[in-house]
Amino acid sequence: MPYKDQQPRKRIEYRGENIRVSRTSGVSATKTHSKDGYGATINTNHGVRFHKRLFKGARLGLQNGNFQFIGRYKSGPFNFNISKSGVSTSIKNKRGSYNLFKPNYSSFKMGGVQVRGKNAATLQLIFMFFQLALALIQLIWHITINLLWLSFLGIKWLVDFGIGFYKGYQNNS
Repeated sequence: MPYKDQQPRKRIEYRGENIRVSRTSGVSATKTHSKDGYGATINTNHGVRFHKRLFKGARLGLQNGNFQFIGRYKSGPFNFNISKSGVSTSIKNKRGSYNLFKPNYSSFKMGGVQVRGKNAATLQLIFMFFQLALALIQLIWHITINLLWLSFLGIKWLVDFGIGFYKGYQNNS
């Protein structure tokens, strides 16, 4: 984490099919073999992981002697994550994601620069506030236009009905 007087660092990485090169983690190679819901992954940085797919989005595994449970589910803009350490949910938008339970896990990306942590959570809240304000302005605009159109039609109906009623009244006199 950079100090206050330092500039934030950009994420620099390359991801290939079986290789990942990054500024902080270095080079790591990965190979996965899976069949019938069972799988094994070998990673040069993280060792060997054996896992079993429980159902779509949920996996139970063992990595370097440590038990793992990972569940991911997506519905609309919401992402739900379940692990042995807890539950979290996040809202995704075109600028990144805001984690509702753990805001420091949020991300914000603009102009090719990605920000994570507290700064990203603040920027996400500002961005979502402006999106909400624009949506409310649009809603008020549509309601106003519809009310004006409805009142115009009502006045037109009253005028048409009144003229017809008046002509009928003159014919009877």
